[in-house]
Formats: sequence, C-alpha cells, structure tokens
Amino acid sequence: MRILAVADFFPWPATKGGLLRVSRNIEILARLGEVDLFSLYDVSGPAPQVPDSIRLHRLAVTPYPAVSAGLRSKASWVTHRGVPASVALRMSDPTPRRAFDAFVEGPYDVVWWSTAGVWHWLGRPDLGPSVIDLIDLEDVKARQAADRLRRLPAPGVRALADRTVGEARLRLDAVDWGHLQQAAAQAADRVVVCSVDDATRLGAVNVEVVPNTYAAPARAVGRAAAGSPPTVLFPASFDYWPNAEGARWLVEEIAPALRLVLPGTVIRLAGQSTPGTEASADPPDVVVTGLVADMTDELARADVVVVPLRSGSGTRLKILEAMAHGVPVVSTTIGAEGLDVQDGVHLLVADTAEAMVAAVERLQDDPGLRARLVANARARFDEGYEDRAAADRIHDVVDSLRRDPGRGR
Repeated sequence: MRILAVADFFPWPATKGGLLRVSRNIEILARLGEVDLFSLYDVSGPAPQVPDSIRLHRLAVTPYPAVSAGLRSKASWVTHRGVPASVALRMSDPTPRRAFDAFVEGPYDVVWWSTAGVWHWLGRPDLGPSVIDLIDLEDVKARQAADRLRRLPAPGVRALADRTVGEARLRLDAVDWGHLQQAAAQAADRVVVCSVDDATRLGAVNVEVVPNTYAAPARAVGRAAAGSPPTVLFPASFDYWPNAEGARWLVEEIAPALRLVLPGTVIRLAGQSTPGTEASADPPDVVVTGLVADMTDELARADVVVVPLRSGSGTRLKILEAMAHGVPVVSTTIGAEGLDVQDGVHLLVADTAEAMVAAVERLQDDPGLRARLVANARARFDEGYEDRAAADRIHDVVDSLRRDPGRGR
C-alpha cells in the first residue's frame, strides 16, 4: 500500500503534544505500507532527522511558509472570508507548494494530512483517498479566547477599543476556522479528531475519533508518598497561548494562595518557554526549566501535575503522561475535556484558584485519596489511552477508507 503523509511541522523530536500525535500516526502508517513523508519544518529549530526506528520510503522537507505582513496580504484576508488569518497570511509564499508538487508521485492508496492548514497551503490536492486530522478544533479555541478577552478589565477608552478590536478579530477567526474545518470535512474521505466531544462539535458524517495516546513506560516514576513541601508541575509548551495563559494564572493567582496553606510549595513550569514565561521565574519558588530532554525526570520529582487551562480543544497528552507514570492530576474542566475520566475517580477537577489550592492540599493530606486516584488513572490509561488504542483506530480508519472511500463527501 502506498501512503502519503503530510505534516505541517517536522514530527521529530516529538517534544510537544501535536508532534507526539503526528509522529505516532506516521509510525503506525509506516507499519501498514510504504510511506512518502512530506513535511514542513521550522528553520530556527533542529535540522530534520528521522529516528532510526521509523522506516520511510521517501522523504522531503521544506521550510515552513513565511508570513506575509504586507498590506495587500492583509487586505486579501479581510476581503476573502473562509480562511483564517494565520493560514491566509502564509499563502503568498509559494515555496512549500512548489516543493510538494515536485515531490508527490500520486495517486496514493491513502493520503494522511496532519492539519487542515497544511492541506490548504498545499492547494487542497486530490491525490487519492484522504484523511485530514483536526488535532484541535481551532474555532472552539478562538471563541474561548474571545470570551476570555471580553471579561478582562479595560480601564480607559484606548484599552476598551483595543479589547473590542481584539475580540472582533478572534470571533471572525472562529468563523473562518469553522468554514475551513467544514471544507476539509467535505473534501476529505475522512476527518479525524481526538475525542467524542470534538466529533460532536464538528458534526460531520465522515468524522472518526483517533484518541491521543501515550506509550506505556517500562517503569512508572511517580512517587507513592507526597513530599513536603510539595512540588507542583505544569508540563507544557508555553509558546502555545492556552498554556501560557494557564501558566500566568498558576503563578500569579494560584501559587500565592497555595503557599499560604502549604508553605514552601515549588512551582515548576517544564517545557518550551518564551520570554514571557521566563520572566515569571522566581527560584526556588517558581522554576522555569525551558525545553527538557525527558519529561520523566520532571514527573519523578513532582507531587502533583496541574493543568490550569481555561481554553483549548482536543485532549491533553500531559494528563495521559501523568496517568501513565502514577502522578496525581488536578485539572480544570477544560483541561480534562475529551478524556474519559471522572472527578474524584481518576483526577481532581478544579475551575477556580481556590478550588485548585484545595485540591492540591487534599492530595497532600489524604494518602488514601492519592493512591486511589493514581491506581484508577493507570487502569483507565491501560484501557483506552496506551499507544495500541491509536494503532487500532488508525487501522480501522484505513480499512474503512479502502472499503468505502468517499463516505460523506
């Protein structure tokens, strides 16, 4: 079977949630047939290199499309609705499209696109039965961001005007993302999402759920007993705005209240950082690690993983990682959304700073609760979120695609 996989970022090293999903999907597809991989990559990052364990038939990489900041490009986005700004402003760079056209040798038995954005950048080609992965529903995230911006204080006329314009742009972007996602669903033979929640939101007849998963570790590194004072870990890529916003909430509101009841609490922000995240560092109380080679080292020293997200779509691999390693989790409702987990059974859910503090305190004071959550979480992980679950679903999608291409187009 000939398979074309197209990735909007080079999948390795898989240091972020989206890259983990893309790299895992390509690895699974490579077991099903000969994979031609075409990938964009960030020239400011490491040189693209495929792990020895991944066998590809052919490979091509090309720089991520440059953003055009010219007035003509911005005017084109304003007057041509249906394409989000972040996608439209890269359309003026013809380099990826030319490289792609020179690389492909269609038709293929299966074409697997990592996002709707890269499918649009490369001309929405029809090269065989196709699958488009909607890792997150971007319209959902844009509406959540607009709602949060609307609730922020705006002292003064200028601040109010800036907030109003920002909210309007986000709501327009949400509409455009909705149009692009629906266009992808109509053009592709299948679209895949991370969860039943996102499948329901999308509402397409050809949508399939391929869950985010995590490779079961040979040894769980979580500690049975909580340390004193506790170490609270937020593992994330902080160049992703929902994570950056969550980190600010954790450092500025949750952590000070937490230290009143648990003096000496250490907050660790582990993952790709930004100048804004690095500015919040205040060792030893707040430690910003930057990109870490192996998150298991951070999980081994953590007493609890917190997921203070107030916006987002898809599902959080950071929760699955903690579940696999036996580290208890405290998350907002949005942070845990899409996962088959229950408050008080597999993790603790808290949507305010006060509730977050109370949940961490409970895990420190109640060893029985801590042990039950860890055991239940690992059992749920083994049932539905270990990598074999994704492999089974991808096999099902490919099989159904070959038996019944075009369903819902």
